[in-house]
Amino acid sequence: MKKLIFALPIAILLAAPAVSGETIELTEEQQAKLDKRLEGRTAGEPQSCINRNDQRNMTVISDDILIFGASRNARTIYVNKPYGGCPNAERNILSYSHPTSSLCKGEIVEVVDNLSKMTMGSCAFGDFVPYTKNED
Repeated sequence: MKKLIFALPIAILLAAPAVSGETIELTEEQQAKLDKRLEGRTAGEPQSCINRNDQRNMTVISDDILIFGASRNARTIYVNKPYGGCPNAERNILSYSHPTSSLCKGEIVEVVDNLSKMTMGSCAFGDFVPYTKNED
């Protein structure tokens, strides 16, 4: 019974939807970086998973915003807001392994120190929101 008590809050945390209207504070530099990446793009419906090709290029905007794409200038990029953020993501390596070719909402990412290679924490992916370049 005690195992269930400890396991339940984690399951609830991972299954909980992102808080709507949550405010993420960015520095001016982070906001400029995000604006540049999203310029000329339109947001689509959130997706639960992205395929292997769309995982090739990851950019950390802040501990709260990650961007994935097939390349730096991919037609469609995916913005992810990990549940509760991903502390120290900007200064470390994000390491994840998964048995399928898809990367999905709720999957756990380890935050690994660049120098010592020690795990510093972890976080869970949220929805992947596609942003597609507008046709000119």
